[in-house]
Amino acid sequence: MKKINRKGGISEEIILFIPKILFLTAALFAVVILVKVFIIGVIDVRQPESSILISRLIYSKDGLSYYDNDLKRVYPGVMDLKKFSELSAVNPNSLDTASLSYGSDNPIIAAKIILKQGTGNDITVFYNKQRYEKWEPRVLSTVQGGAGSVKLVEEKKYVLVKNGDKISPAVLEFNVIG
Repeated sequence: MKKINRKGGISEEIILFIPKILFLTAALFAVVILVKVFIIGVIDVRQPESSILISRLIYSKDGLSYYDNDLKRVYPGVMDLKKFSELSAVNPNSLDTASLSYGSDNPIIAAKIILKQGTGNDITVFYNKQRYEKWEPRVLSTVQGGAGSVKLVEEKKYVLVKNGDKISPAVLEFNVIG
């Protein structure tokens, strides 16, 4: 800083310093705004989680697809009607332990899987039935106040159904709540 000999010299330097302060303030605000824009506060993983559950149910040997024990091979897209009927008839939560498990008290995800055949014999299987029945009213559009903290993901897959040696087309409908 220069030595100022005049009486008005100090005020002259302060006046010349004002644009520098304004520019510094503007630059600081720009940095703060950019940082706030690029910080991700909430990540919604319900859609990928639902897709992973559907894929695991279709492609795993313990899922819903037909599994050939002799060849040790899963036939994705070919549903075993016998296996599907057993899962539907026995225990509503048998799919929870058979295919994949998030623990005994699963607060993460629930699903209703409906096999719609051309004959009209729809077979329904649940994954985490207690939570599905608890969460289903929250995702309905008729609920006053809107949907709750859960999200419904609906997906349909065209599949083949193997009933003994007979193969017929069907639609596998997933209603996943997470």
